[in-house]
Amino acid sequence: MSKIKMLLLSFLVIIVMSIFIVDYKRAVRDMPPLFAIRTDLYKDGGTSVYLGFGYKIIDYNQVDGRKDIVFKSLIISKGK
Repeated sequence: MSKIKMLLLSFLVIIVMSIFIVDYKRAVRDMPPLFAIRTDLYKDGGTSVYLGFGYKIIDYNQVDGRKDIVFKSLIISKGK
């Protein structure tokens, strides 16, 4: 593999990891994600489901229930 391809691959891996870490840290602080895309919005008070590259974030906002954020991926999970 040439040096340029290796450099581009390394740069891409660093960018993807940075996006993953930023959205995970925001979920830990009960803040909505920056880089994930909202795919669903439920009419239970505003629960939103976001999809990122290799992870899913559920932002619960139920009228009479949960008001937290759950982060799910293959390697890290925050919330239930």
